[in-house]
Amino acid sequence: MVKTREKLLIACEELAMKKGRGFYNLSLVELAKEAGVSKRTIYRHFDSKEELFEATVDKVANKIMAQNIELFASEKDMKAIILGILKNVTYLFNGQIITDLSTYYPLLWQKIDTFRQNKVEMLMNHLINNSQAKMHWRVDPSIFKASISAAMTEVLSPHFIVESGMSFEEVGYNFLDMFMFGAIEPINNSIGKPECEINKN
Repeated sequence: MVKTREKLLIACEELAMKKGRGFYNLSLVELAKEAGVSKRTIYRHFDSKEELFEATVDKVANKIMAQNIELFASEKDMKAIILGILKNVTYLFNGQIITDLSTYYPLLWQKIDTFRQNKVEMLMNHLINNSQAKMHWRVDPSIFKASISAAMTEVLSPHFIVESGMSFEEVGYNFLDMFMFGAIEPINNSIGKPECEINKN
């Protein structure tokens, strides 16, 4: 039997992420209805709507992290790895959530960014030590790891993405393409632009 707290997290993920509603326009009444509980019940598990959002992001981010580690462990093509990471992460950061974080929830974004930095550290360690993709490092891996973590805070932020006019997927692809193929040279693997890359006007 699914516990009430888990029902609320599932409901928030369904509405905010799967259905693309974002956070700001979601009401506690909607969340309660989706979860099949009363509005009062929400406050038994979360002190505020923002706390529910944070817990939902934490849950989804952990799931994405596990998917990305599995991708590194099983996939040998670097282009496929990059596209897989973007597909996984874009699920969390749809357009409406990016706008909401930039406009209404900057403190929540700070928490997400701290959490994300920790996850990126784990992901980079896994890439360096356990990836199945054959590659030759053009730079010291420790420099690559420190650089991508610092740059990610500035570039993959709601404010930058909103100001750029690009989607998270577009920014993410260009960011990862620059870092991955500027620092790493795939061995015997011709890398081109992904077929599914978004056409720019």
